[in-house]
Amino acid sequence: MDKQKLKVVISGGGTGGHLFPVFAIADELKKKLVKCQIHFVGSKFGMEAKYYLKRDESYTLLNIRGFARGQSIKNLRRNLLFPLRFVSSYLHSRRLLTRIAPDVVVGTGGYASGLPLLAAIHKDIPTVIHEQNSYPGFTTRWLANRVTTVCISYEITKKFLKKKAWCLPGIPLGRNY
Repeated sequence: MDKQKLKVVISGGGTGGHLFPVFAIADELKKKLVKCQIHFVGSKFGMEAKYYLKRDESYTLLNIRGFARGQSIKNLRRNLLFPLRFVSSYLHSRRLLTRIAPDVVVGTGGYASGLPLLAAIHKDIPTVIHEQNSYPGFTTRWLANRVTTVCISYEITKKFLKKKAWCLPGIPLGRNY
């Protein structure tokens, strides 16, 4: 591995709580491992669409957005499109992972991280979820028992997960964005 670059796909976004840990993890990996190639994956609907432009790294934006809560025509239309967006973003994630051939896929939660993690699980690529919140979101709870490793920031989070998790106290913050 010392002559070859470590290839890492890091996915997450939607909100800053899921996005900024993506950057903190990437920055730390690049500090520790000079030969590290990072590829970001997020949603074209999340705040990551703006922030990825500020970094000099490759990224992919998926056509996925979270399930809308509340009752309105707009939310109904958005939710009716969800299955189509899910399938197309999953297939896009599979093609991306085939092209990049990462050594590991890391997800920080949020709907943007679920499909790259799921595609990696199906392709037998090692996977890691880093959950920064004390109560894990839907994506983390859904995939926690299927990924290779789960890292959490709070000991209390363990009671919400069916899989053993590593507690790494604190939240990765990284530089200011």
